[in-house]
Amino acid sequence: MMFFKSWRTKSKLEQQLQTHLPMLERIVASYEAIPAIQQELMQEVVLAIWSAYQNYKGDALVKTYFARIAHNRCISHVDKAVKTLSGQQLDGDIIAPMQLDKELDDAQKYQLLVEQIRLLPLLQKQVISLFLEGFSYAQIADICSLSTSNVGVMLTRIKGRLEQFFSEELL
Repeated sequence: MMFFKSWRTKSKLEQQLQTHLPMLERIVASYEAIPAIQQELMQEVVLAIWSAYQNYKGDALVKTYFARIAHNRCISHVDKAVKTLSGQQLDGDIIAPMQLDKELDDAQKYQLLVEQIRLLPLLQKQVISLFLEGFSYAQIADICSLSTSNVGVMLTRIKGRLEQFFSEELL
């Protein structure tokens, strides 16, 4: 019996996935609003990481490597969804206006932030979600194939847009 317990240890990949799972879930949530589809997309992301991990050379942090794979998989998901919806008429008012109380709890604020991030263009969505995960400007630039200064300008504009939304909604 003792042999089996010591034999069943987690692989390095499983340990890394466990460590970075919350980040991956937040990235997926920034691209998809429907919980059931979020779960499917999360499974696709983990499968993509599992498949690509053998090619990991260690030239970037594991966190950066996982985030890049997650964003690429999410972009593919959005691209596929747009192609599916291209034949259908889209309603101009996707999200109904929200009535906010003066005091929102943290969960509601977080949900509002995620909803606003979902409304951003794809590249801006990718940049802000990486920033919120704690990536440096240089790491974001590397993942998104941008210059570091471009990342800084983009983040300033996104933060301004989000700040404006929250200041208007909370008045």
